[in-house]
Amino acid sequence: MVEEDTELSRDEMFDILSSSRRRYTLYYLRQQDQPVQLTDLAEELAAWENDTTVADLSSQARKRVYVSLYQTHAPKLQEAGLITYDADTGEISLREDAPEVEPFISNGDDDVEWFRYYGAVALVNALLLIGVVAGIPPFTALTPIALGTIVISSFLLLSIVHGIYRWRGGNDSSFEIGEP
Repeated sequence: MVEEDTELSRDEMFDILSSSRRRYTLYYLRQQDQPVQLTDLAEELAAWENDTTVADLSSQARKRVYVSLYQTHAPKLQEAGLITYDADTGEISLREDAPEVEPFISNGDDDVEWFRYYGAVALVNALLLIGVVAGIPPFTALTPIALGTIVISSFLLLSIVHGIYRWRGGNDSSFEIGEP
């Protein structure tokens, strides 16, 4: 049995997450509100790995994933204290006290799409430049130095906000769960 206060080292965490099947397992379990059956989990993983639907899976694909989950991956995740698994009932779930794995299995739903902000700032600056070059009032009041200052300042300000967001722990740097 796993101790309640087990804490994984960085190397142990990377070892556990080195298998895409274990990453998929943690990702899938994170989406569930209650325990799921190992057979259901195996079907979902097999569908992801074979880029198909559960209905179109072959029995061999289902069995291959189920056996590896049952024999290897579920026991390893349970031993690490990341999941609870009852072999008698077949129920498996993510442990609520396994938050350290969250950044590694995030699918990026909470990520701020910074490219959109940078693109918006670039668009506004381009419109401002067009207004100055085309001589459209009130843009004609801007000198080249003022225009350059506005452009540089807007990107500098956005970069500072982006940096503060990441520094405060924004989920911007999470990586995908990976290919099977």
